[in-house]
Amino acid sequence: MQHISRFEKSDECSFLSVLPTDTLRDTLEMFRVHRTMRLLAVVDATGIPIGVIREIDIRDLLFNPFGHALMSNPGFGSDITGLIRDCAVAEHGQDSAALMEVFTRYTDSPGLVLVTQGRFRETLSGDRLLELLAQGRIMRAEKIAKFGQEFTKNILALSGQISETANQVNSLSESLGNQAREMTNAAQGVASGAAQSSMGLQDVNERGHKLASALEQLAVAASEAKMVRTRTKCVIDSAEPQMKALADGGVEIGGIIDVIHKVGKQTNFLALNAQIEAVRQDSDNQGFVAVASEIKQLANQTKVSAEEVSKKVGKIGRTVDDVLVGHREIVDAMEQISTISEQIETAVDEQSATSLVIAGFVEQAADATSEISARAEDIGTRASQVNLSAGELARVSAMLLVSAKGISEQSRTFVQSIEYA
Repeated sequence: MQHISRFEKSDECSFLSVLPTDTLRDTLEMFRVHRTMRLLAVVDATGIPIGVIREIDIRDLLFNPFGHALMSNPGFGSDITGLIRDCAVAEHGQDSAALMEVFTRYTDSPGLVLVTQGRFRETLSGDRLLELLAQGRIMRAEKIAKFGQEFTKNILALSGQISETANQVNSLSESLGNQAREMTNAAQGVASGAAQSSMGLQDVNERGHKLASALEQLAVAASEAKMVRTRTKCVIDSAEPQMKALADGGVEIGGIIDVIHKVGKQTNFLALNAQIEAVRQDSDNQGFVAVASEIKQLANQTKVSAEEVSKKVGKIGRTVDDVLVGHREIVDAMEQISTISEQIETAVDEQSATSLVIAGFVEQAADATSEISARAEDIGTRASQVNLSAGELARVSAMLLVSAKGISEQSRTFVQSIEYA
């Protein structure tokens, strides 16, 4: 509220004061000069107020039929203590309400004396105090009206913001509810898919273990096959010298047959010579001729047999050569089979280890899928709770909107009641 010292209608004469030792004439002169003055403060030598002199008391004295005589009386005119009255005292600078509270404490106070740290500052008559109080109320009412307008404006703006916020909250709650429902459906789908994936992974896991078992059996069979290959290679390697010896024997037989063939030719030639010689020396020696014929015939048979044996030995030699070629091919094939078998064993070992690793990963994936399924179900549950919270939020936002409208109406009514009070 407005302080008294700041009112524009403060009178300069209200700052005047007299001492208790001043004369009545001097006091009357001050009232005569300052005709609007209603109270005159009386202070001691230090400035502390003692009381006041009312203008009405001086006026009664002036209009008294004996007033002039009294004024002429030196004893009466030199003393003003009989005119001093008690007055309410208040600290300067307080608002009008505080001053009125101090004033009302004194029933017969003609006004109010304002002091600063106990020393006189000015006087306020009752009329002046009421005038200043009315002025303060007018200024207060103007401020209240101004503040009320600002308050109404701010409340309306705040109510609009609250309403807009409530609408936004409502929209967000609807969107949140839709998203929660979509999240619930998605979580249910994820849970269902995770369950199916878990079943599939379990099947894959079983198949992976079966594959690993089959690969282990295959590795055992490959190891046994390797042993068989080793023994076969040993047999083939041991047969190779015999095959070479057989081939060499065929060559030697061929040489012997060549010798027999040469002997047969030579025998045939000798038998022919013997027959010729027998005929020349003794044509009657039929026995010798017969023997020579038999020898020739035998030589021819030996030649034919030698040729047949040579053919068969050649055929045997070619067969042996073919067998040797086949043997070499078998050796090469066995070496290739051995290399391939080793590659198969390595691949089987790697595949077996990989299958075990895959099986382990599949088990982990199955566990993770189960965890995903559980979390998806938990997300679905939480999404349902969010959906319920979104519904509650929509209800609260609707209540907030109603409250905003109520605040707007009540604030308008409140400001109007203050303005018209």
